[in-house]
Amino acid sequence: MKIAICQINPTVGAFENNKNIILKKYRKSIDLKADIAVFPEMIITGYPPQDLLWEDGFIDQNLLILIEIASISSIPIIIGFVRKENGKIFNSAAVCYAGKLQSTSDKILLPTYDVFDDDRYFTSGDEPKVISVPVRGKQVKIGVQICEDLWDQDYDCKVSQMQKNMGAELIINISASPYHEGRLVKRCNLIQNKVKETGLPFIYCNMVGAQDELIFDGESLVFSANGDCLGQGAAFKEDLILVDIESNKPIKIRVQPREEKMFRALCLGVSDYFKKTGHTEAVLGLSGGIDSALVAAIATDALGAENVHGISLPSKYSSDHSLSDAQALAENLGIDYRIIPIQEAVEGLETVLHPHFLGLEPNVAEENLQARARGNLLMALSNKFGWMVLSTGNKTELALGYCTLYGDMSGGLAVISDLSKSDVYTLAKWVNSQNAGRIPHGSISKPPSAELAPDQVDPFDYEVVSPLVDAIVEDRKSPAELIKDGADMELVNSLYQKIRINEYKRRQAAPGLRVSSKAFGVGRRFPIVNHYIGKKK
Repeated sequence: MKIAICQINPTVGAFENNKNIILKKYRKSIDLKADIAVFPEMIITGYPPQDLLWEDGFIDQNLLILIEIASISSIPIIIGFVRKENGKIFNSAAVCYAGKLQSTSDKILLPTYDVFDDDRYFTSGDEPKVISVPVRGKQVKIGVQICEDLWDQDYDCKVSQMQKNMGAELIINISASPYHEGRLVKRCNLIQNKVKETGLPFIYCNMVGAQDELIFDGESLVFSANGDCLGQGAAFKEDLILVDIESNKPIKIRVQPREEKMFRALCLGVSDYFKKTGHTEAVLGLSGGIDSALVAAIATDALGAENVHGISLPSKYSSDHSLSDAQALAENLGIDYRIIPIQEAVEGLETVLHPHFLGLEPNVAEENLQARARGNLLMALSNKFGWMVLSTGNKTELALGYCTLYGDMSGGLAVISDLSKSDVYTLAKWVNSQNAGRIPHGSISKPPSAELAPDQVDPFDYEVVSPLVDAIVEDRKSPAELIKDGADMELVNSLYQKIRINEYKRRQAAPGLRVSSKAFGVGRRFPIVNHYIGKKK
């Protein structure tokens, strides 16, 4: 039995566009003599549609597209859509063939954690289903699942085992599972466990593409009844995988190096965000430092060098190497490079504020005038030319509030806001391992500095601080746990306090691209007004 697994890149609400992509892959599946064609979860609407589900006509449009696809179906097609019945909304899979919608199966397990909010919108299906479809003159019983139905280890309802007990001969899971570090290995282990438990072949069809902060990696999988991998979709691009599930030719699962995968994920996140919002060109400030250098490299690969504009914005505190490193980077990348000095603008602001600051010592207020002057100039270029500003702050800085509202936080997309400072260095070195010297050595080796005051350097030892911030944000470790593990008590309590009090900044930050298991954004919801200080003992 030949099954075509079609991992495609939809756009939320673009019903005609999504339909055309679906039909193109479906026709190709037929041309390849597939017996069944499989598409991801909610592929007609795009994922996640969020509150669009409550917009008048949204679900109706998705149903019209489904009926149109069903009307021209020949071989069975399994496809994700949204249905409504008695005022309830269901995340469903449709099974169509012979010109008709033959059957539907509803998602049973509704995740409500991290970035998932299914319980806000959907009603759970009554029970798992097994659906019979015609294949080469006989009926084949398929256990149809949707995404979380695979991840049933933490639920009372064991979907795969129930479908096995109902007579399923194979299991097909359609999914929209976003990428984060280590996700592929977890999926493979989980599917292999299901195969071991049920003794059934398992087909996993995943979405690809980016939607707002989520990045879907694709990497669809097919496993035989004895647990061998028979097929794997490409990472971060559309693909059609044709697999004979009765084949005895296993393949080796491709696991890309961590840094390569994170870099490619961010490139897809940038390219799709631009394409799907109708933008083509990006602008960013080039400080000569490592953060802006990495963002520029990602943007160049994602958008093309001709569509990236790098702007140096020196003040009187800017070092010579800041300009030389920025220029060298721009030349290496082949991007447009311009220098716009900010000193005159900063002095003008200082003059206006002088009578109000009279008698007070200079402090962060004067420093941030420089950051905000830079932000204003980048936004002016954005307004004039239609370029989207890319902010360049990393996750460690954003966590600790070491960033300036309406200054370096200005922008339409925060490209590396889910990369710790440690990972910024790791990815920059990986970039240079692929193309020697692409990011200037000086940008990597020099002490990081905002250059807003004489001889200023960042007030953190990032080798120590960055892992601690990740432990607090991603692993949700309390100060007590970190101190017990050997971390300095004063430092841990200071970091925890900084993360807590800077939530208001993060609420005003540009949307960021998620590559970790816990990113700032929709998957992490902490109140701005928050007096909880964490367990210290």
